[in-house]
Amino acid sequence: MFIYQPTITKKMQVVLENIEKELGVVPLHFKFLLSINPKKFQLFIEEIKYLLNHPTINHDFFAMLRLHIANRENFIYCKSFNTKLLLAKGYSRDILKELKEDIGKIPLDAKHKLLAQKAIKAMYEPKEFKLCDIKELKKLSWNDSDIYDAIDHASFLFKNAKIIQSYSI
Repeated sequence: MFIYQPTITKKMQVVLENIEKELGVVPLHFKFLLSINPKKFQLFIEEIKYLLNHPTINHDFFAMLRLHIANRENFIYCKSFNTKLLLAKGYSRDILKELKEDIGKIPLDAKHKLLAQKAIKAMYEPKEFKLCDIKELKKLSWNDSDIYDAIDHASFLFKNAKIIQSYSI
């Protein structure tokens, strides 16, 4: 999968075993990042934990956002990873197919749909993302932190997917 062959120390193996216990599997990119830069890996894990325990945004939202961007950018590994993740959570292939093509088809409430649409707009058309977009989101009770977190995660996926692509065979 990667042009870089990871060297896993005993200490790293313990970390990976704990991840496997928690997730049931160790994603390839986790092993890759842990072996290249353990400090960055820890920051990556902290980011994921933060999102999984987000106080106001449904944690499935983030995987759906990643899947849409991965499809749009043809990030093969990320498409596969996030599809498997969401299928395991009970979402159907038909729902995921619609989501891949149109972020407005995110299978969550209207509040999350708008947040997803605005996060995609902010990432792909930052000059078109205006104060009126933020006000529209705030009318649905999203706060500045929520809006930032959605946009930040869209960019987080883009950055990480580009790195994975760079190191992929």
